[in-house]
Amino acid sequence: MFRIIQIVFFVLGILLALGGDRFSIPLLTYGGIACFGIAAMAIGWEAIVTRHIVLGSRRRGTRETYTGLPAILQGIQFNLIGFFLIGVSAFIYLNNGNLGRDIFLQFVRRPGMLLVVIGALLLLQALVMFLGYREINEGPGFMVTLNLILSRMLPGVILLVLGLGAMGLGLLDMVAPALFDSMGGGFLETLYGVR
Repeated sequence: MFRIIQIVFFVLGILLALGGDRFSIPLLTYGGIACFGIAAMAIGWEAIVTRHIVLGSRRRGTRETYTGLPAILQGIQFNLIGFFLIGVSAFIYLNNGNLGRDIFLQFVRRPGMLLVVIGALLLLQALVMFLGYREINEGPGFMVTLNLILSRMLPGVILLVLGLGAMGLGLLDMVAPALFDSMGGGFLETLYGVR
């Protein structure tokens, strides 16, 4: 059932986005973007319900099979991406593009909420990296160890540090904005000339 929903909304999204661009009807383009969001959410819910997701291609040798908790975390990420795409298309449609600039300027002034969301996504992906996928444990012992260190632990540690940093800065901006600005948080305001 999830596969059918994914395919239908993905194809519908392509047709609407191309039709909106071709016939200069922005409403169709926004509908296409929303359909991509619904398709992403269907992928996410399939991963959460079945606790299994396969990413990549068998032909190119980049196949990654996640089961259990890593699959659920990947599903949560796909749902967040879907909500983001649906939200963006709705905001642009409802305000004819003017709200996008207002949202951007608000994030320049107070990036706390955006930093918390980005930090949460980075922490989710760090946890996925630490837990790994099934195919990484296949092969000779030396290659498995090398893969463990270089393709799981090192990126996981980097994502963990970036996620904690973004989350910490976002919470600091939300709790103590004056302290955040005195530590250099006003850089974006200076860069874009916003006060």
